[in-house]
Amino acid sequence: MDFDSFLTSLGTSFIIFVVLMCLFAWLSSKPGNTVVYYPNRILKGLDPWEGGSRTRNPFTWIKEAMSSSEQDVINMSGLDTAVYFVFMSTVLGIFALSGIILLPALLPVAATDDSIQAAGKNTTSIGTFNDLDKLSMGNITAKSSRLWAFLVATYWVSFVTYFLLWRGYKHVSELRADALMSPEVRPQQFAVLVRDLPDLPKGQSRKEQVDSYFKAIYPDTFYRSMVVTNNKEANKIYEELEGYKKKLARAEAVYAESKSAGKPEGTRPTIKTGFLGLLGKRVDAIEYYNEKIKEIIPKLEAEQKITLKEKQLGAALVFFTSRVAAASAAQSLHAQLVDTWTVSDAPESRELIWNNLNIKFFQRQIRQYVVYVIVALTIMFYMIPIGLISALTTLDNLKKILPFLKPVINITALKTVLEAYLPQIALIVFLALLPKLLLFLSKTEGIPAVSHAVRAASGKYFYFTVLNVFIGVTVGGTLFKTFKSIEKDPNSIVDVLANSLPGNATFFLTYVALQ
Repeated sequence: MDFDSFLTSLGTSFIIFVVLMCLFAWLSSKPGNTVVYYPNRILKGLDPWEGGSRTRNPFTWIKEAMSSSEQDVINMSGLDTAVYFVFMSTVLGIFALSGIILLPALLPVAATDDSIQAAGKNTTSIGTFNDLDKLSMGNITAKSSRLWAFLVATYWVSFVTYFLLWRGYKHVSELRADALMSPEVRPQQFAVLVRDLPDLPKGQSRKEQVDSYFKAIYPDTFYRSMVVTNNKEANKIYEELEGYKKKLARAEAVYAESKSAGKPEGTRPTIKTGFLGLLGKRVDAIEYYNEKIKEIIPKLEAEQKITLKEKQLGAALVFFTSRVAAASAAQSLHAQLVDTWTVSDAPESRELIWNNLNIKFFQRQIRQYVVYVIVALTIMFYMIPIGLISALTTLDNLKKILPFLKPVINITALKTVLEAYLPQIALIVFLALLPKLLLFLSKTEGIPAVSHAVRAASGKYFYFTVLNVFIGVTVGGTLFKTFKSIEKDPNSIVDVLANSLPGNATFFLTYVALQ
């Protein structure tokens, strides 16, 4: 990538950013969008437009974020937002202490050397240099004492990163401890999740088994238990009931609107009872939906009783009278064997993945190893298309593979744009397909909570980023370009990579800018 393409990439990325920010400002100024852009203010009972649009504009949050204390952020938006602010401040600290301090020091060191000019040509034995490379370590003469500046810079960036990450982690740990010790009561703090319940003794129900077990261990603090049940049929009937209730509400609204349209008696809506409402007998919609609701309610009540009695699963939520007892229970062993009476902290009810609660201990272990194997194979095979895409989407390679594109690619303006965006967009599209796949695999492991599954998927995504984006793109693209040289002399692979890898620096600069 030449210097013009690099500047084009940075410039157009900035223009896209400005356009999107203006779009954000315009959309958030519409009164109908307040629930999207100011949900926390509404939930706290505050006026989204307090003080008018001049004081309550789309960028007010920046001023508020800078002037508010951390406790104000927690009170308004919760602990997650405060933790995200810690993450942002840590990243900005790394950027400031690394980039802002080192760039003014390293750029003059590299730019004032003359390694490329002294060579008397634009190419070394293998690597290709351009104007942008004159600002990098590639312009330093071999065995020059200036190389110490870049070595020291590497250690400085590492030290800054380690220190700020440690400080941020310590601060987040303190925030979590304060949240757990706060007087604000949360239902999940009084509960634990119990999985891997053993086989039922004769004459006992699942609830009686759980109650008797925990009453014996925690006689003073045990409150009650709720056994997890298979609600599939009950949920199906409930959804059908809710559907008819919504249709009834709509029919009644249509009828009420017809009364105000000039006819005091109004016009009662009608529907056909056949296939998709297109066939069958035409009936009064309100009466039909009321009859359906009356039919379904007894059916739902009967199914709920059957579910509670006969469809109990091997997991339960156990509640205590104090948070200390629940925390103690979540950290204690409750059986000699690890595959029975597995107790852990209870997540929020909205976080629970109910279908995973009944998966047994050894099944979860097997699923975990299978998922790890699948992820490893996916990383290996995903590297192939990413490596090919990163190699094929360079203009020189496109000219070789698709000669008929030469006239188009040689157009200066188009060439600049393609060099600036084509490889990065190809990589972004491939990586955009990953999160849902990794989240699905994480849930398949048997993880009980959505947030834990998201964390597991994030860990897998990290390995994809390192092995595919960093190693796959750099090494894959370099090997593709220098394959013939390596084929002639396999022992030269280290020298070839050393000469060719620095050329990928501009790719990652533009990739980050576009992201």
